[in-house]
Amino acid sequence: MEPFVHTPIHPMQWFDEQQYGRMQMLGADALPLLHRLTTNHMLQLAPGHSSQTVLTTPIGRSMDLLTVVNEHPAVWVFTSSGQGPMVYTHLKKNIFFNDKVTLAPAAQSHRQYTLYGEGATAWLSAQTGIDVATVSVDGVVRWHNTLLMRTTPLGGDGWRILEPVDATEGILPRSTVPQLDAATLSLWQLEAGVPAFGSEIGTDYVPLETGLEAAIHTAKGCYVGQEIIARMESRGRRAKTLERITLGGVVATPAPLLTASGREAGVVTRAALSDALGVIGFAYISTKIEDTEDLVCADVAVNRLPVQR
Repeated sequence: MEPFVHTPIHPMQWFDEQQYGRMQMLGADALPLLHRLTTNHMLQLAPGHSSQTVLTTPIGRSMDLLTVVNEHPAVWVFTSSGQGPMVYTHLKKNIFFNDKVTLAPAAQSHRQYTLYGEGATAWLSAQTGIDVATVSVDGVVRWHNTLLMRTTPLGGDGWRILEPVDATEGILPRSTVPQLDAATLSLWQLEAGVPAFGSEIGTDYVPLETGLEAAIHTAKGCYVGQEIIARMESRGRRAKTLERITLGGVVATPAPLLTASGREAGVVTRAALSDALGVIGFAYISTKIEDTEDLVCADVAVNRLPVQR
C-alpha cells in the first residue's frame, strides 16, 4: 500500500521484537524449499539481500508474511509476532527426505529488535562506524556478529537488528533511545499504511486482497496456493480489498462496516487517532460496494481514501 502523501515523521524509538520468530536455514535446498511454499521468487534472492514473501495455505490464504534474508551460505527467516513456532513447524514438515536443508530456531540464541523513526540510519551509522545510508532498501550488512537489515520504514525510517544474546559487541539501545510500545507501533503502521498480522494479514484473507502484490511473483510457477491466487489475478476478481480509511471518531476494532442504508460492507480491522492525520484506519471492503456509497462503523462516518496498488 502507498503511504499517505504526508506520512508523519517521528523521533527514533526502538521496538522489542523478542516475540517475533527467527530461524536459520542451511543447505543447498533452503531457498528452493521457501520457493515452493511461498509466493515470491526465492531462487532469485541474491546474497546480501532480503525479500518479503507470503506463506500460504492450499487455498491461497495468508499464513504469515515472512522476511527472508539470503546471507549465503545461511538463509534467515523472520516471522510476525507469535508466528515463529507455527512457521518453524510448517517448514519442518515440508522438508522431504532428499532435501539438503537444515532448520534451526534462533529465538533463544539471538535478540531481535527494530529501530523506527527519523534519525535511525544516522544513529546506526554512528554506533557501528558503518555508513549504513549506502545500504540498499533490501540490503543487509554485518557488524561483528550482528546482522543489520533495512525494514519497512515507520515514522520515517526502519532497521531490523539481529544479534547473538552473548554478543560482546552489542548495540541494543536500551539506555539511549526511547522504547516504542505496541500501541504506538500500531499507530505508526497505520500512518505508513503497513498491514499487520492478526488484523489485516491472516488466514481469512488472500494476499492479493491485502495488497501484498509486491510479495507475489506472478511468473514463478507452482507453489502452495498458487492456483487460487493466479486465478484471482487473471480474472481480476477479489471478494474484498483492504483500504485506507478515515473515521469521524475512534471505534473499537475489529468492527462491522455498514453502508448508510444498513447493508454489510466489510470490517474495520484497526483504527487510531493520529495527531497529524486524525482518526485513521484499515478496512476490508466488499468489492460489491460502490465507491460512492456512504459508510459507517459503530455510528461513526467512514471515508475511503484513494489507494494505488
